[in-house]
Amino acid sequence: MFDKFTDIVNVNDVCKMLHISKNTVYALIHSGKLPAKRIGRVYRIRKSDVILFCSAS
Repeated sequence: MFDKFTDIVNVNDVCKMLHISKNTVYALIHSGKLPAKRIGRVYRIRKSDVILFCSAS
């Protein structure tokens, strides 16, 4: 399902993976429900964390 994405994804990739808006992704990150690291102005998210989030939801 997520095979075409790399192991580390950005907010735009998560939008495509989960079919949700950028605002929703940022809300998930800020609430702590989706772990992410901020590098400069860009958030990086592990694909495995996105998969875990999907299975937990």
